[in-house]
Amino acid sequence: MSALRKQKHLHITDDINLVYDFTEKPNRTNLKAHEDRAIVAKLRADLVLPNNKILTVDINFDSTSGFHNNTMMIMDDFGVEMLVTGFAVKYGQEFADKIQKAWNEKQELSDPRKPTYMLVQKPANDDCMPKIFVACGKEAHENKNIPSVI
Repeated sequence: MSALRKQKHLHITDDINLVYDFTEKPNRTNLKAHEDRAIVAKLRADLVLPNNKILTVDINFDSTSGFHNNTMMIMDDFGVEMLVTGFAVKYGQEFADKIQKAWNEKQELSDPRKPTYMLVQKPANDDCMPKIFVACGKEAHENKNIPSVI
């Protein structure tokens, strides 16, 4: 029961509900918060699959999986449209078209579905392009199936 008292439920809008867990935990990550802002270390998502089953995915940003310095998580067509529009202006239409293509197609023909989300990393420096990963369209999620960069 005491855990329930350390939670706060926040209803932002009809389809966004947050549950804050105020239980104190030590930071065992390699990540450091900014002086005036927290940073995301981990997300847990329940994905509704086309067969109406749920797949739970933990997205850990404190790992060697390639998801460091994440800037955005894109989860639908509108998000991709906004990303592609911005990237066309900043990085050129060719790069934007690669993003759109990666979202609209399965990574491999044998994959059961198109990607569920995209993760965007900020560039290492001003001369580099952002890294974009499409994820969660494969049936087998093994370490050897780390998403490739667009």
